[in-house]
Amino acid sequence: MPGPKVVLKVVSNRLPELPQALQAAVVDQVSRSTYDVEAKSKALAPVRTGTLRRSIHSVFERGGLRGVCGPSVDYGQYVEFGTRFMPGRAYMRPAAAAVLPKFADALKRLISGRLR
Repeated sequence: MPGPKVVLKVVSNRLPELPQALQAAVVDQVSRSTYDVEAKSKALAPVRTGTLRRSIHSVFERGGLRGVCGPSVDYGQYVEFGTRFMPGRAYMRPAAAAVLPKFADALKRLISGRLR
């Protein structure tokens, strides 16, 4: 005696849209996280004249999948890492370290939600 018969009817096939939707969501999260790093680093940057703080900005590459944030003044690296004569006062690394766990969790939630 044959087993029960199962009929599967596909009403809507949105699988082809999934890669585009996932990429758009990842680009959005990269943008949010990059701007969070920018805001935190501006808050942590030492201020004498404000030029260093004003020079911190974000740039997006690879269609928004890569966000780069940092200062455009030439002395920004010396403030961050210090010199032989002056200790550094980190502002970029602590900002990135604060945002990274939230970014990783958001990507995990995003991917696990899309793959279900």
